[in-house]
Amino acid sequence: MNKQSGLEIPRSLWTRLVAELCQRGKGSRESGAFLLARVGESTISEFVCFDDLDSTALETGIITFHGAGFVNLWNLCRERGLRVLADVHTHPHEWTEQSFSDRTNPMINQPGHFALIVPHYAQHPQSDLIGVGIYEYLGRHRWKRWLPADGCVRLSDL
Repeated sequence: MNKQSGLEIPRSLWTRLVAELCQRGKGSRESGAFLLARVGESTISEFVCFDDLDSTALETGIITFHGAGFVNLWNLCRERGLRVLADVHTHPHEWTEQSFSDRTNPMINQPGHFALIVPHYAQHPQSDLIGVGIYEYLGRHRWKRWLPADGCVRLSDL
């Protein structure tokens, strides 16, 4: 994806997602989800949490998503006519840079996939993208960082 096409997330869906990540992380562990859109579209229509696909994904405090979870993800996408455009996960403090593990193990290893990082285990209401780490996967373990002001990933009032 490029800056012109980008990714659009309805603000109401973003608010629900952040609240769900907060609840699942319980203030003490990372949580995350995949952001899904209808095939051919760039507006997120739903999300699915990592631990709904892989029940052990949050057990260690950091996200460990296993292969069986991807099978569940691809089945869900096929059944609903969806595709994965992004993933989002939380970090414990205000730091939303990618960890070594984040950089070297993209959840979806396809150029154009976005990875978002929400600070403070999503414990603070997040009605915008200020403070959120936004990264676009370029392939070969290379990433581009976007700022919320760039508009590559944006919230809309749909």
